[in-house]
Amino acid sequence: MPKRPCAIAFTPDEATIICGDKFGDVYALPLFCSDGNKDHLSHIETDKAGQKIHAAEDLFVPSATLRTVHTQRNQEALKHQQNQNSKKSVKNTISFERELLFGHVSLLTDVICVPVPRSTTTNLQDRTYIISADRDEHIRVSRGMPQAHIIEGFCLGHTQFISRLCIPRWNPQLLISGGGDDYLLIWDWLSSRILHKVDLRKLIVDYFEYQYSVRSDQEQESTLAIEGVQWNGPIAVSDIFAFQVKTVSGGLRKQVALACEGIRGIFFFDFGEDGRMIHAGTTTTAAAITALSLSSDHNCIAYAIGSSERITSQLDSVGEGESPKGTSIGILEYDTMKGTWEKNDSLMNTINNALGSIPTDMDEQGRLYGSESFLHSLETLRKRGQDENHLT
Repeated sequence: MPKRPCAIAFTPDEATIICGDKFGDVYALPLFCSDGNKDHLSHIETDKAGQKIHAAEDLFVPSATLRTVHTQRNQEALKHQQNQNSKKSVKNTISFERELLFGHVSLLTDVICVPVPRSTTTNLQDRTYIISADRDEHIRVSRGMPQAHIIEGFCLGHTQFISRLCIPRWNPQLLISGGGDDYLLIWDWLSSRILHKVDLRKLIVDYFEYQYSVRSDQEQESTLAIEGVQWNGPIAVSDIFAFQVKTVSGGLRKQVALACEGIRGIFFFDFGEDGRMIHAGTTTTAAAITALSLSSDHNCIAYAIGSSERITSQLDSVGEGESPKGTSIGILEYDTMKGTWEKNDSLMNTINNALGSIPTDMDEQGRLYGSESFLHSLETLRKRGQDENHLT
């Protein structure tokens, strides 16, 4: 890709990849190479190690000779150049199919592709839209291919960067968006209208207050958990999933799972018939969530833990069945009888034993050693000088 990809989505027919990059451009790429691209790739000769074999004219040949170079240092440099068979510096070209659909004037953060059913009284096909978000608080609604350059509207209501977009499958006309603000927004995105706002800051502060209250007096005195009650740090939404799970009566329960960067927990919401999100519970994890993944049957959630954390002292206790020094993958399964999400310790241990070769060295606060040097934080999307009272 011309620039580093940051978001991908599939078209409804699952034949095309919609890819957004950090430069703000959105491309369409075929999932499978066409015959022309296959022929092009098959004519590239490689050696046993899989490296491309360059023709003689591709090899670097210095123009200077020992007759034109006189100083000892330059002669040594010339001999070094003559001994190496490095090819000429050639600008890399993109050899696969791609189509530039549209672009943002800011850093792109997320993109989704959603089909919306036409009127049931007509035989017209569903209309597809591409929804994209950027660092400048914009949510753009564009038509699907081949008219992606046409803007249907903008959803404006965030004051900080937007990091995640989510479309509930049971109602594709709703959009849940979150990022660096203290809240989530629920949209009727076809009309660019805000329906509801979910206060995340109050939810997180209440969560810390509860975790502090259930600790013993000795634990309260020996830790800095009291800071959790007064916590005023920044919020950055890292994952949003909307799904349906079966109930005891055989019906479907609409839920939303949410994770925030630096927070040791997964927040669950029930999605009401009026479109409001009601907090249904929180699952504590041993360290900060780095990624969430939902199974195809929506009954299992896998999460990775152990990223760099801004919040370290508020939640020193670890979840039941977890060890911050030995756990990197967690598993939650939905208990239909209880109506809650429960940890599957046996499956967690099996997976983490199989992943024993992956570095999981963490400090006593659940952070990977050296993680701040190679993990890109969502907080870097926040513009400098904005909302400094929430920066810690």
